[in-house]
Amino acid sequence: MKLLEKMEEAGFTLRTFPNYERHLGVEKYNCVALLEPTPQGRWKRFSAAGYLLDGQIALLVERQGGKYFVHKSKQIQAEGELLTNFEHFLAELEAILSTQ
Repeated sequence: MKLLEKMEEAGFTLRTFPNYERHLGVEKYNCVALLEPTPQGRWKRFSAAGYLLDGQIALLVERQGGKYFVHKSKQIQAEGELLTNFEHFLAELEAILSTQ
């Protein structure tokens, strides 16, 4: 549990998602990743990280010559501060996960 404490200290919020009951969500900057425990007692990312869009995880895709966070029929353009925050989120998450 020490890793989860580090995440909270770094400003991540721990949460659950009904569609992913076996996984732990970590959120910061309105970005989120799902984690799962390994048999060795560590945590690893379950899937690609995304952006919270109407409470759902929207994944980053390239389409129409740009980057977008997409969940089903909803999308938001990934640019400026939003994209910068997502990149910070990924870097901070990987830095913490690598300390295990």
